[in-house]
Amino acid sequence: MELSSAYIYEALRKSYSIPVQAGLSGRDRYLRPFWCPDGGTEEAFADGHVCVIPVESGEAFRRLLWEGESEGRFRIFCGICFANAEFAETVNPPEEARAELPEEPGNPETSAGDVYLCLALQTGEEGFQVLNDIQRIFDRCDAWDYGIHRLVTEGAGMTPILEAAAGFLGNPLLVMGMDFTRTAEAGAEKFPERARLFSEDGVNMEYMNALLQDATYQKMTEKRETVLFPGYISGCRTLNRNLYVEGKPTHRLILTECERPLTEGCVCILEALTERLEYLLAQEASAPAADDLEQIFQRILADRTADYMQISRQLSAAGWSAGHEYLCLILQITYLNQKQLSTRAICQYIRKQMEDSVSFLYRDEIVTFFNLTRLELGEEEVASQLVYFIRDSYLKAGYSRTMQGHMNLRRQYVQASTALDVGSRKSPYLWIHHFSQVALTYIMEQTTRRLPGNMLCHEGLLRLKQADEKNHTEYMRTLKAYLEQHLSATQAAKQLFVHRSTFLYRLDKIREILGSDLENPDELFYLELSIRLLEQEEEKKG
Repeated sequence: MELSSAYIYEALRKSYSIPVQAGLSGRDRYLRPFWCPDGGTEEAFADGHVCVIPVESGEAFRRLLWEGESEGRFRIFCGICFANAEFAETVNPPEEARAELPEEPGNPETSAGDVYLCLALQTGEEGFQVLNDIQRIFDRCDAWDYGIHRLVTEGAGMTPILEAAAGFLGNPLLVMGMDFTRTAEAGAEKFPERARLFSEDGVNMEYMNALLQDATYQKMTEKRETVLFPGYISGCRTLNRNLYVEGKPTHRLILTECERPLTEGCVCILEALTERLEYLLAQEASAPAADDLEQIFQRILADRTADYMQISRQLSAAGWSAGHEYLCLILQITYLNQKQLSTRAICQYIRKQMEDSVSFLYRDEIVTFFNLTRLELGEEEVASQLVYFIRDSYLKAGYSRTMQGHMNLRRQYVQASTALDVGSRKSPYLWIHHFSQVALTYIMEQTTRRLPGNMLCHEGLLRLKQADEKNHTEYMRTLKAYLEQHLSATQAAKQLFVHRSTFLYRLDKIREILGSDLENPDELFYLELSIRLLEQEEEKKG
């Protein structure tokens, strides 16, 4: 990876005293360093590389700095002379050269093209340490660049790439469309409230309007180089780089100054990241329309922080309106090897059977969303068209409920996943499971996640159970029948095949043990729920 002189300078100044520097930029590029032990002769220099030059005297430094061409070279002078008074004299150019040099406030007067650092060392041997430290700077950046490349080739998506880059740069990163649509971001939790362009409710309209009306911001839209935008609107400075697809700026990469100060050295890292992101955007732009719909649904499931207003607009543009009804199906592909079927073939089959659907692989399961309104079909009709295919392909299926609109799409996925999970455990012999069939079981399981049923149930019910175990009575069975028959003693007695007077005797005993008149609706609901919790606990033991 090529690094800028500014980046190398910022990394070195953490460990070395650098009395003077000149010509540094975040936009130049240099390869790994060369050691020039013979005083930097013409033969020793390697154009386009960092040149590390040991200097033992002020005169040697004077000669190297002011004699010969240095265009395209980044020279790092290492020497003990920079640590004493002799250095103050050597940085001044000869009188005959001074009149020809432009003045650069804040820097020594230098010849055109000079890019150099002067490192003050205590001993001459430290020059080799400087060379090694520069190599380590390149190693670190190369490792980061390789990690980004690997994420791109593995198809990890833009968010993981931004997360890796944000960690490296120490500040949040955002990629947004030129129309202020959020594409991906990393480190958003670090944003100060005033600096947030996007929130859960979508784009901050006040912030957006202020940017659109700003002259400096307007000038950025056509620039290819990285631009520093002041913090007078949001309170935080940003580095901005337009991303181009097919020669047109379609998105913008934004690095926000939150935890670390923005420096010139950040530019070369952003430029390297830009190449990767433009490649991803070009790939997305060339994908067919059907895949665009798939990507929208992939994002709905994978990104919990996704902007649902933006997603809703994208789905509506594709003809999937917020007023339509949707159904989610999840297929478990555990048994695919028995039939040697591919997931792509299954997705294509479903799309062919029902054109207004989107089917894709997600977390080792096939997820399908049906637009029931466009299909002009109901939930039962969709299920009936696929029932034989699911059975013959040795698949297991979970269906969500039918729901309207875009805001519940991810919840429908959770419903379908729950139907598949709970249904497969409750009725493993069935191929197809619907959420409505397992909803109660799911509620019961969620209720006992942290405490067992005997610690959640009605305390009087435990006394009733103990009385049955001690006296061989049937109070629990009697109470259950009474509740199931909606408090009808006559119907409950018929269900238990006992005389009504016998049932009423038992009921009086039950009231006495429970310490309740069995008339409070909330208590009756609690008792019925408690009976189910205890039964579920017995099933687990069995």
